[in-house]
Amino acid sequence: MKEGYLRTFHAYDIRGIYGREIDQEFATKIADSLTGYVGGPGSVAVGMDVRDSSVDLYNVIVERLNATGNKVHMLGLVPTPAFYFAIAHLGLDGGIMVTASHNPPEYNGFKLCERGGRIIAEGFGMEKFKQIFFSGQAPPKSEGAKIKTSIEEVYVDYIKPKVKTVNQLKIIVDIGNGATFSFTKAICKGLGFNCRFINDMPDGTFPSRPSEPTDQTVGQLKEAVINEGADLGVAFDGDGDRALFVDEKGKTVRGDVAFAVLAELYRGKSNKKAVIEVNFSEAVENKLRSLGYETIVSKVGHSYITDLMINRGALIGGEISGHYYFADMYGLDDAMFAWIKMVEYISNSGTKLSELVSKIKLPPSSDVITVPVEENKKELVMAGVTRELSAVAQKVIDIDGIKAYFDDGWVLVRKSNTMPQIKIKSEGTGYLRLLNMAKGLVLQLSSS
Repeated sequence: MKEGYLRTFHAYDIRGIYGREIDQEFATKIADSLTGYVGGPGSVAVGMDVRDSSVDLYNVIVERLNATGNKVHMLGLVPTPAFYFAIAHLGLDGGIMVTASHNPPEYNGFKLCERGGRIIAEGFGMEKFKQIFFSGQAPPKSEGAKIKTSIEEVYVDYIKPKVKTVNQLKIIVDIGNGATFSFTKAICKGLGFNCRFINDMPDGTFPSRPSEPTDQTVGQLKEAVINEGADLGVAFDGDGDRALFVDEKGKTVRGDVAFAVLAELYRGKSNKKAVIEVNFSEAVENKLRSLGYETIVSKVGHSYITDLMINRGALIGGEISGHYYFADMYGLDDAMFAWIKMVEYISNSGTKLSELVSKIKLPPSSDVITVPVEENKKELVMAGVTRELSAVAQKVIDIDGIKAYFDDGWVLVRKSNTMPQIKIKSEGTGYLRLLNMAKGLVLQLSSS
């Protein structure tokens, strides 16, 4: 087994450079391992994103799963949220999505799911999956079945009753040459949205902009919203599990603020819960509480939030990076549904998105910065940072790294789950002081 395979396994998925770390042999072993993970041949889904290398990997996985007795639902080119939905909605045993999410074009990889559309990740089955993978054992060959399964129409029919009639808004949708190109058009047609699409031809080289939508990369969308007098803009990442919203003035909306706007939809419900991650602003937490939510703070990451969504019966969950989770969608991550609900809320409230955003007064804050730290030093550095900050802070939260509170704000220091880095974010009037203090601690500890 190739030596480089191990470093492609990350906290939530498997990613590497195609042809160097990810290849057809790897894909075969992934298929075999999923069969072992679900307890023998089962009913599984396979989907893929738009990357040039995805077709080869997809075909290898489909053929191998079929050859080892599985009933394979071939979803073809689909957004990742539709892949999750298919597993949950059709009651399948699991599945494999061929994607490297928002990574550059030369990468590819796999998102693995078990029943319910729940991601196989660290602490949520990845340890068992890796054990099967690295054991080298292959399931016996037996006759399976291949079923071409179109989930697009099923998805649209499923969401229609969950959306109140909307008034006409003008919406610009930036596909970014990614996997949502077909689904978003079907949604607009099925729900009667007035949409114009840009960068809507699927292309795994992502020629229009990088696969990851950020304030810096969606200039074309911002310009289109302003020039065409649109009410809303949205940009999706390459596999469609992240959404970035742009208001009618052409300004991007931070993920936690967009989440607070979406949470308004459920204002009238009682006993409601919202799962938020540790990077969320205190202003957003306060807004959620004013709407009657019990807030449940989670570690950053899909698996942690999905687990809390389902086990705590939450209505809505989110990450600052643009992932949104809904009880309406089996508790799963669905950026397309977030966009649908944003259109619904703006339309029926009769209020501009910029006005809704302006009601949430964010304190000064930093972006998330990263400090390179060798993989084998991350735990030691975090232990030292935790010790030092705990000694001087008024209060600390250790759900994910350490979030230390002071008179003039808070600072969050946490290790990256996928890179040899430690991440730092701060908020409050003293955010710059706190950011520099934490950065200095990380640099000092990592160099000793």
